[in-house]
Amino acid sequence: MISNVRIVGRNARELSVEANFVVYRFRRDASIREYVGRYRYVLRAERRALKIARRQAVLDAMELGSMGLVSFIL
Repeated sequence: MISNVRIVGRNARELSVEANFVVYRFRRDASIREYVGRYRYVLRAERRALKIARRQAVLDAMELGSMGLVSFIL
């Protein structure tokens, strides 16, 4: 779930955009885990369209600490 999408900065060619997110992980016979954090994007205007110039996902360290082991597929 993505929420609170907002423009936090802009110049002539780029927009800085942030949004909060939560990802719920469901597995059979296991507890539900939640990953929360923030997305940060830099969008660049090219040929009358917005293109992603840079993106970053920042996970909340307090939430991750309670889970112990975390793995990611990039």
